[in-house]
Amino acid sequence: MSDSDSDDKGFLISIEGIDGAGKSTQINMLRQWMQDKKIENVILKEPTTGQYGREIARRAIAHELTSPEEELRLFMEDRKEDVKKNILPALRSGKVVVMDRYYQSNIAYQGARGLDPRQIREENEQFSPRPDLVIVLDIDPAKGLSRIVNQRKSQLDAFEKEEYLRKVRDIFLDIGRQPNGVVISAEQSTERVHEAIVKAIEERLPAHFFK
Repeated sequence: MSDSDSDDKGFLISIEGIDGAGKSTQINMLRQWMQDKKIENVILKEPTTGQYGREIARRAIAHELTSPEEELRLFMEDRKEDVKKNILPALRSGKVVVMDRYYQSNIAYQGARGLDPRQIREENEQFSPRPDLVIVLDIDPAKGLSRIVNQRKSQLDAFEKEEYLRKVRDIFLDIGRQPNGVVISAEQSTERVHEAIVKAIEERLPAHFFK
């Protein structure tokens, strides 16, 4: 789905980065900022809680071996439902849609497992609207993993191995360097990261969203 054939009036933001980068914290802060600015918004998370999303989560927690091809298939089936039921309706109603992970995560995670990042992008963009802004929260994988262990007090899942995450990070950095992307260091204070996210959005969000 190209920018030209999309009939939405909204604005799509994808917030990306390896686990431990602080996406959930920043999305909560962004939600409050948009509420204060009276910006109509919808916050969505992938994988979803639908049937495919639940299966993705189950396999990750169980450390169940899944081929990258099957992994990608599950994510794309999950996304097809999300696009149809949630993303496109929200965009067409003129809302700002914030994605806590989107197909950029597939490009990075399954790309790091050996699939072609360009092909992953092309297959997803056949049915998924392109983000107007991709925010990549960047953190060294060792620090991200340390945050996860210290904050969650839990075992690391199958996606959270340092060597693998270094490959994932490299792909995310490439994504963040695209014209619709921005890379923000997640190793700053929480407030500084939030300020950088707000600045990136204010620079790109059309004026009519600010009432």
